[in-house]
Amino acid sequence: MTVKKEPLEIECSDCHKSFRLWIPVESLPEWESGSKISCIRCGARYLIKKNADGFLVALIKDTVSRAKKPEPVVVSAPAPPPPPPPEAPAPPKAATRGTILLLDDDRLAREMTEHSFKESGFGVIISKNAAEGLRELKKQKIDLIVTDLHLKNSKDPEATMDGEEFLVKANQIVKNLPAVITTGKDIVDDLVLDPKWFDLHVKGFIQKGNPFWVEELKLKIQEVLHRL
Repeated sequence: MTVKKEPLEIECSDCHKSFRLWIPVESLPEWESGSKISCIRCGARYLIKKNADGFLVALIKDTVSRAKKPEPVVVSAPAPPPPPPPEAPAPPKAATRGTILLLDDDRLAREMTEHSFKESGFGVIISKNAAEGLRELKKQKIDLIVTDLHLKNSKDPEATMDGEEFLVKANQIVKNLPAVITTGKDIVDDLVLDPKWFDLHVKGFIQKGNPFWVEELKLKIQEVLHRL
């Protein structure tokens, strides 16, 4: 049975990170008295209250750390600098932990995952529809695919395939390429246990909507790549 949910988008006033909550409609009365959540990046705390016009989002100020203003430093006149040493060759760039092809038609979801993946050392290639993703697969070396299950979008003429159709075509281009599927809808056993996902090398499903879904996705990716 599908649970109806109401979206709430929040931009942290402290670090300017945007994230989205999906709140089950049946639990909305509990939010009228207020619920506390934390920013997924900086940890700033917010009080969320449901009212007649939607949601009231208030920063809990005493949880936000403030940087101390630096004190002035008196510096004496410097001595003449020694001659510079010969230039050393630049160190090689650190290798990424793997390159992820990320497909999602939701701009906010793309931005959240891209920023988090790069902070963790992954290379990230972004596509907003399956057609873009297939073109990238032909050009780039990809270690793992993350695709939303529902990619079709009537506003995008190239968005004619869903995640499953994309994975079928992707496996014709690159054999045995592992994938993780994301979805904003409820994940049910009938979906996860379907044997077709084994043939498409799907290693897991992540439900979007809770404040920690990006972290759950990163842990799943690390687990899959570690086994390769």
